[in-house]
Amino acid sequence: MFWTTFNKLQLSPDMLRPYGGCLYGFAGDQVEVRGYLELRTTFIDGTTSRTESIRYLIVNAFSAYNMLLGRPMLNRLGAVSSTRHMKMKLPDLTGKVITIKSDQKEAKRCYENSLKARRGVSMVTNGPPYTEEVPCSRPAAPNPMRPY
Repeated sequence: MFWTTFNKLQLSPDMLRPYGGCLYGFAGDQVEVRGYLELRTTFIDGTTSRTESIRYLIVNAFSAYNMLLGRPMLNRLGAVSSTRHMKMKLPDLTGKVITIKSDQKEAKRCYENSLKARRGVSMVTNGPPYTEEVPCSRPAAPNPMRPY
């Protein structure tokens, strides 16, 4: 989970437990780890839901994502994700399928915002400009970060 998301959730820094490991980004740069915490997380699709306790590593790094679920967690959930379809499917505890969907327009807007923030590039759009304050919901994606 990224520090900005942690703050938007209004969680207390006192909830964080120390994390002694180092984390490196895809470019090889070291990422500041603020700690980790366990949160009960609910996946909902209409009337079908599933709640699991998930350990989140809190990092202070820029990202267009709010949080990333790693492969170990996706495996534990029995989840299948498709970036092409921008969906993730996982079973609930009775065997029904929960489908988590993403909005393609919002995902594109989040991606454009991440490019602007990272490179300082201005983009010409037909609509009003978007800022970092616009919340971005993104589909879960496999991630090499692993707080275990």
